[in-house]
Amino acid sequence: MRAVILANGEFPKKSQLVEELRSAEFLIVCDGAIVHLESLGILPDVIIGDLDSIPLELQKKYASQVVRISEQMSNDLSKAFYFCLHKGFDEFLILGATGKREDHALGNISLLYEYAQQCKSIVMKSDYGEFEALRLPCKVSSQKGMQISLFCFDTQVRITSTNLKYPLNQLSLHLLANGTLNEAMGEEFELQSDREAWMIVYKALLEG
Repeated sequence: MRAVILANGEFPKKSQLVEELRSAEFLIVCDGAIVHLESLGILPDVIIGDLDSIPLELQKKYASQVVRISEQMSNDLSKAFYFCLHKGFDEFLILGATGKREDHALGNISLLYEYAQQCKSIVMKSDYGEFEALRLPCKVSSQKGMQISLFCFDTQVRITSTNLKYPLNQLSLHLLANGTLNEAMGEEFELQSDREAWMIVYKALLEG
């Protein structure tokens, strides 16, 4: 089962992403992000969070969809993910998780490591590209000329790539910047490692 999570970052503008919200099998919204859906007339299945950024009138209007979780040890995105996971969802699309505050965006992206190890698939998309946490070794679909960035939080893992413009050859990514600004050479590239590891892969949307 697939759930779409709308976080309260930069609301997507691209028509394909808005259509994902309209056609979602199950749509769960983090707190104040309901304001954007309200303007488009899209009805969520659940609104979740500590409710610190949702207008009172919308809390009342959507009272039957509201799930209030006041604890502050996790953010609203994690509250939404684990709510869906416990409901049996195993595929996830996350929208609105970047933009606005950079600290929130970085935190949300890093959480993909944790989430990906507990579900079948999870992708975070924005108007500019998408992040996905993948277990190595893996093959990644792409397009020729697509800008690629790779992030691995385990600085001891040695990564090898094929079909990227700037090859990685048993390279450890000691800084988040070390794997950025690469480029796909075709419709697929491959990543391998010297031991079990997870990597966050970013694929930028091609212009046009």
